[in-house]
Amino acid sequence: MKKFAELVDRYRWGILGLGLLITLFFCSQLFNLKVKTDFNELLPQNHPYIKVHNEIRKSFGGANQVLLMLQVRKGDIFNQKTLEKVKYISERLRLAPGVDRNKIRSIATRKSKYFEVSSGNNVTVSLMYPDVPTTKEELELLRERIYSSPQYYGPSVSLDSKKTLITVDFIAEMIDYEKVFEFLSKLRKEVEDENHILNIAGEPMHLGFVNYHNRDIFLILGVTILVIMASLYFDFSRSFKFMIIPLITAGISGIWGLGFMSLVGYNLDPLILVLPFLISLMTARHSMQLILRYIEEIRKGASNREAAKTLVEVMFAPGITSIITDAFGVALVAVAAIPILQNIAVTCTFWSVVTVVVSLIFTPIFLVVFPESKNLRSHIAKGYTNMQKEGLLEKVLTRMGFWLVKKGKWVVVVLTVVITAVSLIYSLKIEVGDFVPGSSILWPDHRYNKDALRIAYSMPLLNPIFVMVGGEGFKSKKELEDGGYTIEVDKFQRFVQRHPRVSFVQSIVNRLPEYWSSNHDSNPYFLFIPNEIPFASHAFRSLLYQFRPGDQNELLSGSVDAVNVIVYCRDRTPRTLKGVMGHINGYLERNKLKGIFHLAGGSLGVQAAVREVIAEAQIWNLALALSMVFICCSLNFRSLTAGVILTVPLFISNLIAFALMAAYQIGLTINTFPVSSVGIGLGVDYGIYFIGRLQEEKKKTPDLSQAIVNSLRSNGKSILVIATTLCIGLLIWLFSELRFQAEMGALLAILLFLNMLGALFLVPSFIAIFKPKFLTKITCTEEAKNV
Repeated sequence: MKKFAELVDRYRWGILGLGLLITLFFCSQLFNLKVKTDFNELLPQNHPYIKVHNEIRKSFGGANQVLLMLQVRKGDIFNQKTLEKVKYISERLRLAPGVDRNKIRSIATRKSKYFEVSSGNNVTVSLMYPDVPTTKEELELLRERIYSSPQYYGPSVSLDSKKTLITVDFIAEMIDYEKVFEFLSKLRKEVEDENHILNIAGEPMHLGFVNYHNRDIFLILGVTILVIMASLYFDFSRSFKFMIIPLITAGISGIWGLGFMSLVGYNLDPLILVLPFLISLMTARHSMQLILRYIEEIRKGASNREAAKTLVEVMFAPGITSIITDAFGVALVAVAAIPILQNIAVTCTFWSVVTVVVSLIFTPIFLVVFPESKNLRSHIAKGYTNMQKEGLLEKVLTRMGFWLVKKGKWVVVVLTVVITAVSLIYSLKIEVGDFVPGSSILWPDHRYNKDALRIAYSMPLLNPIFVMVGGEGFKSKKELEDGGYTIEVDKFQRFVQRHPRVSFVQSIVNRLPEYWSSNHDSNPYFLFIPNEIPFASHAFRSLLYQFRPGDQNELLSGSVDAVNVIVYCRDRTPRTLKGVMGHINGYLERNKLKGIFHLAGGSLGVQAAVREVIAEAQIWNLALALSMVFICCSLNFRSLTAGVILTVPLFISNLIAFALMAAYQIGLTINTFPVSSVGIGLGVDYGIYFIGRLQEEKKKTPDLSQAIVNSLRSNGKSILVIATTLCIGLLIWLFSELRFQAEMGALLAILLFLNMLGALFLVPSFIAIFKPKFLTKITCTEEAKNV
């Protein structure tokens, strides 16, 4: 390491020149970086549910459905002005960017039809197409037709008649969430007045709001940088030089990371914007660690170049171990087979690895080449000419060290056991998925969540699961028209309807009772599905001839070889997803219908796939991340005991974090999933640097307890300063317009704080209790003994 330090010092200008060229190259790539959300990258493409979703989305629509509920404050919707607004919305949606015009449905579209049979003649009429009812008689006729049809009364018009629903789907390959959001927001302004409210919900509107609020991210980042700069200025001897170096290394790291992301063709998704920020913070943190040691060496009387060489010689090895654990933590995000997570894992792993160069090599060079003010060295040395003199923080850490190596270590261990036990109980309650009817990414009082709540509880069509019947399970469409399958679909719907978390179930079969009754002069005694196969087959085939092509394309494929059964759930919470999917799968397995009924599409169908992947990957992610920390630390310090001592505090801090997530009902989602593994990589740094410093101190004194006290006095201060600075920076994210970013900022700050406590209290306590051989076998030098 001495030779390596000499090389870095000797060729410092050449290294900086090469770094500048690499930085300029990655800068040129930033112009091609796209900041956008690709919905397909949010889905685990190899999951069976997603394969079905991809197969049926062109026929039945997919997860890009938007629901618009027009609501009146006074009266009901059966008035000319309100109905004209319904028609206007339905027609305007045809001009929306990326819209699937065949999947716009409301009571004002041609698809919404009513069956009338008189004197043996079948007549199918549109509810209110092409003209809006104007006279009192026409309005009453429309009211009567809607009230008499379960197809419309409930699903399309609320039971209190004050709300009506318009649904629209967008083509996944053509949708631009930002443009759709702008279009729908403009439409809302055009329609709303003193008596009308237009509630809009659905994934395109949701992601549109996320993109819209991410414009404020630059303000948050700016404030965060200013706060960190202020903290660095006062922490680092009020030096602009020491303040600016961590920010420069973080900036270089960001340019390299984002440039690499653009180079390999990945998009920067706004949903995971907090991760790149975190990796840059990690780079700054390593620089801060080196700067604090540099200041310490300067106080001892070393020159600039001597202090910089000491940094490379002494801190490069533990720094490498820290960065490797960081990189492994990020890389293990790819355990979840979801493209967006795999992309970010590749990018941020590269980003983490380059920290070796940016932090551990550039920082010592910057400390040498950046000019110092005349008063800096004297300011650093002020009050420290006598190394026995201690500041307030050093005194506190020294006393804490003496307390720990005596009785304190047992107090720490007992408290840790109690906290771990309580955290374990709560962490078992953590759920995978969202806890709110609308969006957990946005704040509860956000307009989107208010709209989603109104729709979910008034006309619960917001959370559908698509179950395809047919497709590859049928040899031809004639087989689907067999009355036996019609009856089987009806049985399936009745069974699923019994689940308490299901609002209702809809398919083309729902139209059969109404049609069968209309064929018998609208006799209510015939409002059922014939249970004899020939009659059921005849009714189904006759029903198909009542519609024009495309009228029922969200329920029936164009080639009539597949039926879509839509299960509308009450909400999208983990309890609902797990319960309903288990309910459906159990029925299909018992009745051996797995090859005919295929799961699953719709917004909740794809969420069920994501939930299953995240639930399975989380266990592997945590286990592998902790295992890699254990292996890396054991190899670095050549001791299994060292691996255990450093891994246990990380496990406990993550357990506490999971307990807090469960207590505050923050579910594990695509957005929160990477936090634990990244937190593990970030958290181990403090402990690694502490033990690295302890090894140095052990060479100066034969007494392990005294070495622990000395390490806490010196390195403990670094840990406190760095952790406090980063936590303050992360807490600024609490002011974000996005709830997710605020919660992740707070959660990461808590994780870093807990890991700081682990490094300051738990790691020294374990060492004081177990007295590991890798430390006790270090011999004190003769020079140190004489001192």
